[in-house]
Amino acid sequence: TQTLNVRSGTSTNDIKGIDAQEFPPLPVPDMDGAVQLSVVDFREMIHQVSFAASTDEARPVLMGVLMVIEGDQITMAAADGFRLSVRKATFASPAPVPLNVIIPARALNELARIAGDGEGSISMAVQTGRGQIIFRVKDVELVSQLIDGTFPDYQQIIPRSYKSRTLVSTTALLKACKQAEIFAREGSNVARLDIKAAEGEMKPSELEISATSEETGKNETIVEATVDGSGVLIAFNVKYLREALEVIKTPNVALETSASNSPGVVRPVGEDDFLHVIMPMHLG
Repeated sequence: TQTLNVRSGTSTNDIKGIDAQEFPPLPVPDMDGAVQLSVVDFREMIHQVSFAASTDEARPVLMGVLMVIEGDQITMAAADGFRLSVRKATFASPAPVPLNVIIPARALNELARIAGDGEGSISMAVQTGRGQIIFRVKDVELVSQLIDGTFPDYQQIIPRSYKSRTLVSTTALLKACKQAEIFAREGSNVARLDIKAAEGEMKPSELEISATSEETGKNETIVEATVDGSGVLIAFNVKYLREALEVIKTPNVALETSASNSPGVVRPVGEDDFLHVIMPMHLG
């Protein structure tokens, strides 16, 4: 073994090391056909998708983020069985080759951290035959194993229609969710959303969020809303709803619902490149 001696002031440290020859050989990156991505755009895509990936090691495919590139279109999707996040974007120029891979969410979160807030671009290339993907940003290279397997057909999860579309301020709904979450923590994070359509022309529509805990108490918050369609009473995991709202940048958000036992869809108003699907919970 080798020893590293570190001295500072009155402190002396001997740290045992391992021979550098034993470090696994670094892969020689093959950047042929690399795709160029904007740092700012790609970081936002990662933040809007990766949080929905599963942490359950029993389903490794869902611990990753699906990335599909066709022509000048890139789509990223992540799901954990209870929610689904999908983000799309368009390249300035078409990618040299189509791509369909599952990247570990942890690797993408690390990439977003390394990339920082700066401008510039990220080069991305799949290492064929090695089951790896490599990202090059600034003076850093990040290599990750790809996840083997078939990602579920997430398109089937996205509802094709809705009976009620509720427009609401993103910050107001986020604030209401944070308040409800304090009370919902003890009861599986269940929060009830009572979407009330306007009963008359002079009466406003509203969205009431409530959460109850036997020990903590009860919380009810009414948020002004514009409801297109019929009212509905539905329950969601309020933590999932809060996490979705936290990655939406638009001032207003749309919540599309059909029934208490059907998934809800959250969309930023004015942007059609992101959507989030949340499975409902039992109203009880």
